[in-house]
Amino acid sequence: MSWLVAGALAAGCGPHSIPVPAPRTATSDAPSCLIVADSAGTPRPVTAVFADSADAERARRTDSLEPPVRLDCEGRALHALATTWSRDSSGRFWTIQLDSPSDGTDGPRWTAAAALAAAWRAGAAASEALRLSGVESLLPLDEHRLVVEFSAPRAELPPLFADPALGVPRARPRPTTLDARAPGGDPRDALEGGADLVVSDDPALLDYAGRRPGFTRVPLQWSRGYVLLLPAGSSLGAAVPPDTAAFRAGLARDAVRVDARPAEPPFWWDAAGGCVRPPAPAGVRRSSAVVYPEGDASAAGLAERLVALAGAEGLAARGLSAGRLVAALRTGSERAYVLPVPSHALVPCRAVADWPAGATAVGLVETREHAVIRHGTPPLVVGWDGTLRAPAP
Repeated sequence: MSWLVAGALAAGCGPHSIPVPAPRTATSDAPSCLIVADSAGTPRPVTAVFADSADAERARRTDSLEPPVRLDCEGRALHALATTWSRDSSGRFWTIQLDSPSDGTDGPRWTAAAALAAAWRAGAAASEALRLSGVESLLPLDEHRLVVEFSAPRAELPPLFADPALGVPRARPRPTTLDARAPGGDPRDALEGGADLVVSDDPALLDYAGRRPGFTRVPLQWSRGYVLLLPAGSSLGAAVPPDTAAFRAGLARDAVRVDARPAEPPFWWDAAGGCVRPPAPAGVRRSSAVVYPEGDASAAGLAERLVALAGAEGLAARGLSAGRLVAALRTGSERAYVLPVPSHALVPCRAVADWPAGATAVGLVETREHAVIRHGTPPLVVGWDGTLRAPAP
């Protein structure tokens, strides 16, 4: 892809590099990010069961891959594959410096010139994340330094550098590893079967774990939001009143069964207005439905409450399968959509890629999961997006 080719740039030809400390940088995770049972064990592999299979996959990737930086639960940047980073005076050129390759390890040697830039260019997920974040070129300066050129200035460390899509296999093994998996049934059975950790927002599971000896329940980050998405020209009338604070508080209290709170601005999607999205096909007939992802109980509860508040004749809440929901989003064929979104989007344009152009997003609530931890499990840490991982050695 031409936008990732370094072109004629060479070391010393770009704008003069002025090292600028990344905001809120830390050398280790904040103590508040540690997830610890009442009695913590020594480092070892941890069996973790996630009620949401997407959460399990994200945890597997987070634990096995190393991005340039990590963001702890407070949003502070931590060194990972990169040891330092700086921007030039324009804010468009960011230089990341990689750790020195370790000797005597069987793991891969990640160097800027020989491996990392090539891996990003070749990987579909990495290439998409770079493109949607406005990256125009990658320039390896030497074995340790890689310059990333953005189309627009970035005053602060771009969250892109913490995106799992830029993660590469870790060169150094860690004493604690996370064996993340989906439950394949009732997550309570996973606890009885010896799992070290179960992550879920199910009140029944949390109540069950609270009555069992040998477990600790820990609330995780507010990592999932829900938005009401209205295609251009669509409305739910009185369902969304001018007093949105009280409206959101009522939804968090009454419309969902899990741990929830009102969504509060600023919202990351408000800054995604410049993302390019294909226009909805002309002449699409709009339904009288508020649709949501099938199987998402929180989204269903919110959609049903919005339908009740709207009080419009014929308006109904309806769940759609993943494939049908994406198709409906891209065409803007429904009256409204209730969608789960990340509370923090590292690549906002990727997160809104399926939203119809010109749609209006209204933040509704945020939810969080809990970790049920068996006593004796080694400490873990939670990141900015609520994903659990093993601590750095």
